[in-house]
Amino acid sequence: MTKKILTTLGIFSGILIVLIGLLNKKDENINTIIINDNILNNFYLLNRNLEDPVFIQYSDLSDLQIAIIRDDYIKKEILKREALKWGLDDVDPIISSRLVQLGEQFLVNNLPSEDFSEKTLKSFYNKNRHFYIDDAKVTFSHIFFRNNDEKIINDLIYYIQTQNQQFFNNNLLNKVSVFPYQNNYAQRSESFIRGHFSEKTAKEIFNLKNSSSWQGPIVSPYGLHIIKLSSISEAKQRNYNEVRDLVLKRFISEKNKEDLKLELEKKISNYQIIDK
Repeated sequence: MTKKILTTLGIFSGILIVLIGLLNKKDENINTIIINDNILNNFYLLNRNLEDPVFIQYSDLSDLQIAIIRDDYIKKEILKREALKWGLDDVDPIISSRLVQLGEQFLVNNLPSEDFSEKTLKSFYNKNRHFYIDDAKVTFSHIFFRNNDEKIINDLIYYIQTQNQQFFNNNLLNKVSVFPYQNNYAQRSESFIRGHFSEKTAKEIFNLKNSSSWQGPIVSPYGLHIIKLSSISEAKQRNYNEVRDLVLKRFISEKNKEDLKLELEKKISNYQIIDK
């Protein structure tokens, strides 16, 4: 009987020792901050002043500067852990959102890197050629008239037909208005012009011919315009060799998105989701 009691006490003592060990280990993990040059270097890069014109590499910092960075890292790491311990990530949506961003960035940074063949990149380029088109561009000046009554329209039509500067000075000069955007546009894309004039007006402008004479009048949501168009270029498809670096960058971005999606699906499968 005594032997059985001693055996039982021994088992409970063993379990208690294991539990105490686990709790101590947990406390040690929570209250342990590991510091090395790699951690401090990353912290330094993430928190440097981007407006400072002079950037000093971490390896060139003095011992005093590194000590200051070390103290700052310790303070911020402790505050971060305390905030998580207090559950502030559940209370503050900004903190929660930032943690999500950091988690996503961590997964992206740890995705396996790969070398991509030219064949793969060219195939991607051919499927996405529309991303590598130089827009048509136009250069022109315009004169804007906010009022578009019948007399102004007729006077503008007469001026366009005759290009009579004296007539313009006598009848139209005092009716010129200030356009909300620009008077002169140099090598601007159709999308840019569309943003200033509307889609319909932009199409009309791009349908004009190069000319040293004033053309129009053209109607926009703002009023009337006469236009002197000095140059226009058609949209141009850029070839693979011209945009290879852009193709590689977009390909990696698209692949990372797909790999991240798959990685998240794996992570989600490790969680038990309870709907209440």
